[in-house]
Amino acid sequence: MSSFLYWLLWVRRPKSWEGRRLHDLDGRKSKINSEIKWSLLSCLIFAVPGALMMTLIVSGYTKVYFNPLEYSLLYLPLSLFIYLFLHDTYFYWTHRWLHIPRIYRRYHQIHHESINPTPWTSFSFDPFESVIQAIIIPILVFIIPIHISMVLLLLTLMTIFAVVNHTGYEVYPRSRMSGFWGKNWITPTHHTLHHHKFNCNYGLYFRFWDKLMNTDVMIVTKKQQFPIL
Repeated sequence: MSSFLYWLLWVRRPKSWEGRRLHDLDGRKSKINSEIKWSLLSCLIFAVPGALMMTLIVSGYTKVYFNPLEYSLLYLPLSLFIYLFLHDTYFYWTHRWLHIPRIYRRYHQIHHESINPTPWTSFSFDPFESVIQAIIIPILVFIIPIHISMVLLLLTLMTIFAVVNHTGYEVYPRSRMSGFWGKNWITPTHHTLHHHKFNCNYGLYFRFWDKLMNTDVMIVTKKQQFPIL
């Protein structure tokens, strides 16, 4: 997914998307090799608890169920939202913890070397940070019932949000940005500001915790479709 979006937006660079570009691309390619290296290592780290989780699911040791009628059908989307909210809560507070100066310098600085993010930035983590972010969903499946289809959808959404939020382009139309979606969900513009300012916009899916804790920052411009930072 990172490869495809990088090729589409940074290599092919369609002219119709120039108004959606969030930052200057010049001199950015020097970071790509480092981002790819750390991302591949992160993928290996994420794979270990992921594989263990799937093995335990198949063995019946978790709260994951396979019959969609075991709980109400209404519980399917509800369980997904519960997991998204708990994951977002965990991500917000661990992310803020990682920004404590002494913790930041040791474990989070690698990710923030990418001041102008690309799709490859999304999983460019220190190994310790990868472990922190990889364990939450495998822990939740032992606590809260969820259908296997919702687990797969959750993992897909996690990947999509992580990569899209680092594209360096605003992928959502302006109507979405000024409506409910842009006001409540994390967008590339919202997260790119985090990479520029460091002390705001810590969420993964929702802006709920940022708004509640007064760490929410957003730029809206009328002169162009999306701001270039």
